[in-house]
Formats: sequence, C-alpha cells, structure tokens
Amino acid sequence: MDEYQDIKELLKPKRTIGASAHLRRRIGNASAQKRSTSTRWLWRAATAACLALMVGTTMLFNRKNDITPSDNNHCIVYVAGQKASGNEAQAIAEADVVRMEQFMQTVAQQNAAEQEKVNQFMQHKYPEK
Repeated sequence: MDEYQDIKELLKPKRTIGASAHLRRRIGNASAQKRSTSTRWLWRAATAACLALMVGTTMLFNRKNDITPSDNNHCIVYVAGQKASGNEAQAIAEADVVRMEQFMQTVAQQNAAEQEKVNQFMQHKYPEK
C-alpha cells in the first residue's frame, strides 16, 4: 500500500502550468499588431467602396430632380457592359447598397468573433490543484 502512495505522489503535478503574464502580454501585442495591420487595409477598402457607392447613389438620386422625367431614364447604370435605366437601374443600385451593408455587417461580425477568441485565450485561467 505504501508503494501505491509513492507512485501517486510521483504522478501529481509539481506546479501549476499556465501562461505567464509576460507570455500573455506578448501574445496580446502580437495579435493586436497582426489584427491592426491585416484588417486595416480591409476596413479602408470597404470604407472606400461604401463611400464611393453612397456618393454615386446620392448623385444618381439628386440628378433625377434636375432631369425632367419624360421617359423615366433618370437613373442609369451599367451591368456587365449592358446599359440599364429607369426603375430597373434604381433597383440595381439599391440592391448594391444592401449588399454592401450586408458585407460591412459580416466583416464586423467576423472581427468581433476573432476578438472574442483572443480575449477568451488571454483570460483563460487553469484551475489550481
């Protein structure tokens, strides 16, 4: 029986294993730096695309007030090299705005999920024995 207790004592962990404060800080700095450099261009590109789309849409809708709506061609877009005008063009422009908003929401959700994973990793504490 004494032999069993000796083996049990030898198999017990001698110290708790966990990430040190220095390692947590290094990982946090590395993830913040990676996140800031890798997603910065994505946010800038998405913002520029949204801005261009909003300015274009605003210009389209403002132009319809300047043109007399005699033949309903106040909104013109080109899709795959084909000219579309009138209500069809307006529907295409509005659909593009909706798609861009959905894209921005998806990017924000993905960034939030990645940030939550990093936070969970950084705050994970091992139970002490």
